[in-house]
Amino acid sequence: MALAEAKQFYKAADCIGLTQSALTQSISKLEKELGLQLFVRSKTGSVLTDHGSRLYDHAKVITGQFEAAKIELTARARHLGAEIRIGVIQSLGDEILLKTISSFTSAYPDYNIKVVKEWSVNLVVLLAEGEIDFAFLSDHLLPRDTPEIMRASLFRDHVQVVVSDKHELYLHEQPTIEDLSRQQWVAVSISPDWPEYLARVFASADIHPPRHVVRTNSMTLATSLINTGRAVGIVSPKLFHSSNQDAANVKYFMVPEFEQERQFSLCWRARMVMRPYHELFIKELRSTILEWIGHNEQPGA
Repeated sequence: MALAEAKQFYKAADCIGLTQSALTQSISKLEKELGLQLFVRSKTGSVLTDHGSRLYDHAKVITGQFEAAKIELTARARHLGAEIRIGVIQSLGDEILLKTISSFTSAYPDYNIKVVKEWSVNLVVLLAEGEIDFAFLSDHLLPRDTPEIMRASLFRDHVQVVVSDKHELYLHEQPTIEDLSRQQWVAVSISPDWPEYLARVFASADIHPPRHVVRTNSMTLATSLINTGRAVGIVSPKLFHSSNQDAANVKYFMVPEFEQERQFSLCWRARMVMRPYHELFIKELRSTILEWIGHNEQPGA
């Protein structure tokens, strides 16, 4: 192909890194094997014969297919060996993830990223089974005697009852447990444990539990129900405030019956081999979470 395009043996040899003698021998050997003359040689250059032109057309197709296969296999090998697999709780704002991913891809543009949004209890399972490499979660559900899981604590927060300025409880200085029993609730959970938890809390105060509870795996829907005044919820104020565009229009209440401190951490498998791109991604995620929450933290928290 080089000779067909350059038409001069010395130019073609220089292009492909061979001596002119080696190229001449290669062409002569190929013509002998095929039993066909591929080039007409003259003082002005070498020109393809009809047989040579046909072979040149086939060679171009073969070369193109080889280059495409090489690109595909190289990309596949690179991506299979270099993928960030991170799991985060539903309440972590997408803005935090977008900023982290943007910083990471600037340094490692060819690496894949897998992001799973789940509940903390499910993230622990995914982490233990090796489906994800890292998890940002509320680790109060993570047993302390799990040496296979490493953790780096980020911040603590007390869950609180939240309502928007469109809800009747917004003007209350401090709603009572009786006030809360008459409201519609929303929970970012499809597990039956949450309604049972509510029932236990109200039963311990000898009060009938709320009649209407919306359970969903969509943080967007839960946030909308709260922001529009259709429901009350229990949230981590730091996370809810930093991921909620209408957070300035909500109020948090520390209700003793629902008081619960939670520790939020980054976790990973102890046996996982830390690569430089792993370390960079986790560093970016950690700093972005802390910076975002600190900047957007609700007044008085």
